[in-house]
Amino acid sequence: MSKKELIEFINSAKQEELDFLSELIKSLDGSKMRYFDKLIGIRRENNITLKPGINNKNIYGVVHGGAICSLIDIALGAEIFKTIGEDKKIYTLELNVNFTKATNSSELLTQTKILHLGSTTIVAQCYVKDDQDDIVAVGIGTFYIVQWI
Repeated sequence: MSKKELIEFINSAKQEELDFLSELIKSLDGSKMRYFDKLIGIRRENNITLKPGINNKNIYGVVHGGAICSLIDIALGAEIFKTIGEDKKIYTLELNVNFTKATNSSELLTQTKILHLGSTTIVAQCYVKDDQDDIVAVGIGTFYIVQWI
């Protein structure tokens, strides 16, 4: 896209599109924060959360199931690293997600728990809740643990 095309796009964009572009541009700060997280609206602070917006909603105006699956995978990974330390690598072997409610909440929150810790695998569970504390999805993941070399 040329500068001229970009300017034309910006001039014709809706406010919500401009807000998203603004957040996306601000996220290109050179930090080690994962760009995928930023692109789909995931925040890593005290808890792993997702802010619904035009970047992660489906055609029905609710948060896309794929964005929720990514939120669960990332939240489980963060919980696992807290448990086993960041001197190891983990890979998702299996992720099972059950959706219980469609949502366009102002924020989705995660609650994670380790269910099993073995020498090479770990199983963890994640609840995704909306701003009304209703469960939106439940995920269980199995991860492979590899020593960082």
